[in-house]
Amino acid sequence: MMTSSLSGCLVRAITRRPVVIRSVPSLSVASFSTSAGNSSAQDKLAVAKSERQMSSAMKMYLKRKREHDMFISRERAEFDVGKEHLASMMGLEASTLTQEQIDQSIEYLFPSGLAPEAKPVMKPPEEIFPKQKDAEFDLEGRPFHSFFYTLKPNFNQAIFSLRDHIDGVTVFGDRLQRQGKGPDPEQILNASKLADSRWVTHEEVSKLCLETVTETEHKEFMVVLERLVGLPFSYRVKDDIFRWRVKEGISASQQEFIPPQFDERGRAWVEVEGRRKTATATVKLSKPGTGLLEITHRDYPGLVYDITYFFALKDRHQLLFPLQFTKMLGLVDIKVEVGGSGPSSQAGAIRYAMAMGLRSFVDKDVIGDMKLVGLLTQDIRARERKKPGKVSARKSYTWKRR
Repeated sequence: MMTSSLSGCLVRAITRRPVVIRSVPSLSVASFSTSAGNSSAQDKLAVAKSERQMSSAMKMYLKRKREHDMFISRERAEFDVGKEHLASMMGLEASTLTQEQIDQSIEYLFPSGLAPEAKPVMKPPEEIFPKQKDAEFDLEGRPFHSFFYTLKPNFNQAIFSLRDHIDGVTVFGDRLQRQGKGPDPEQILNASKLADSRWVTHEEVSKLCLETVTETEHKEFMVVLERLVGLPFSYRVKDDIFRWRVKEGISASQQEFIPPQFDERGRAWVEVEGRRKTATATVKLSKPGTGLLEITHRDYPGLVYDITYFFALKDRHQLLFPLQFTKMLGLVDIKVEVGGSGPSSQAGAIRYAMAMGLRSFVDKDVIGDMKLVGLLTQDIRARERKKPGKVSARKSYTWKRR
């Protein structure tokens, strides 16, 4: 009897065990779903409670920011779709399509006679629509930015970081100088490293900082940048410096040079006009040549001069410098018609026109060097007008006691 009762208990235990195992997961899932539902409800209540504690201005800002983000996402999706269509029309790969290729494709597809205001533009929405600043304080009113109370936190943060770089680079340079070491000559930020870029303008600084920057603040900002670039070890913070420099649209080596024409003798020639103040010079260069130089005045075309047209040596040097720099002295013939202003301005106009014409007869490396020495930069300075109460623009009358 004891054996049979023991075997019966074992059978009942074995038959009940699978039932218990199946029931445990269902109970745990139910309890988990109940706890998850409670947590989600608690999160919603916490969010609702925090929104009730927000000020009306913060609520309005969050609403506008949410709408702006949704608008940018929709515009971005439309831009991607249009990019794919344009790539298929032009036979290009949409994944590798660059902005330069997009501009070239639009210029090819649409008529060139359209006015600049009517020409279509296809750019990412982030470049067309103005950016919006993120929230500068939390729900309890604590500011995120350490320069929040300066009223222009991004701009003041930029100036602070640049001045901090000045201190750090100066200390680093002094330490190496005591060790008898100097900067790396290949990495120094000299004129050649900065030739193809420029500093950001007043409007560009305001756009980058998303803040209104005054002219005085922009000048102070430029002074700090120039001081940092002037340090010998400034290349250590090159990334922060070039953040405030803008690449020029077309470098000197990439500019469209004037294609030479050919005369009846088969010689290549170009004609360029140069200006300086009120002087105007028309220069015609022919290659190959013997170094002939003919200068005529617009008002007296019958009189032909050589370099002796200019009496001062400094004006003669102005004419010879582009030829000597490009090693074209004695290899080209030059005919010049000049008029207006004085001899110094006429020499400057001839020099600029001559340098621009010589670009058609030299290689790209020489063009880049011409840009560095300033041959391809036009002097746009003009005579300053006379001011009331002054002898001239700046000069004052001699003070006398009686």
